[in-house]
Amino acid sequence: ALQTVVEHTPVNDSIVIATTGYTGRELYALGDRTNQLYMVGSMGCASSFGLGLALALPQKHVVVVDGDGAALMRMGNLATLGAYGPENLQHLLLDNGVHDSTGGQATVSKGMSFAAIASACGYRRSEEAVTQPQLAQFLASRQGPEFMHMHIRKGAPDQLPRPDQKPDEVCRRLMAHLGIVTNWCSQ
Repeated sequence: ALQTVVEHTPVNDSIVIATTGYTGRELYALGDRTNQLYMVGSMGCASSFGLGLALALPQKHVVVVDGDGAALMRMGNLATLGAYGPENLQHLLLDNGVHDSTGGQATVSKGMSFAAIASACGYRRSEEAVTQPQLAQFLASRQGPEFMHMHIRKGAPDQLPRPDQKPDEVCRRLMAHLGIVTNWCSQ
């Protein structure tokens, strides 16, 4: 799924915000790019950050890659994104049913329809998917705010690396890539 995200988010035209844990680490392992931000220590906040960027930069395609545990932690964010999310915002929720990076504790996502919740919260389009072609089709659309609930397997690749830059350095790198001068990325 993350490889499909990378293939559909050109560096100069898009921004990818990855939730905490293995999602950010796997995205980093696929290829560290200046248009990517890996959330660290802010579980559930990737969607809020993505909304702010989408509103501030309407010319950029903003993709938030969330997890079931993070989304459950901040369910109110779905209502906020549904109400205020612009056309350039897509929210992808990868649901493996567990908090994988903290030991595999089960979430309560089994049997939930995050897509139905997103629809009720006002997302213009929301759906569920299980295949990469469905994900590719979703990422090719620009009718946001859009939501996709994608079921994935639990587990992560062996020897999964951590980003070699500190979180504040990744933030500053993204802001520089976007041409935004700021000092709020500091620790």
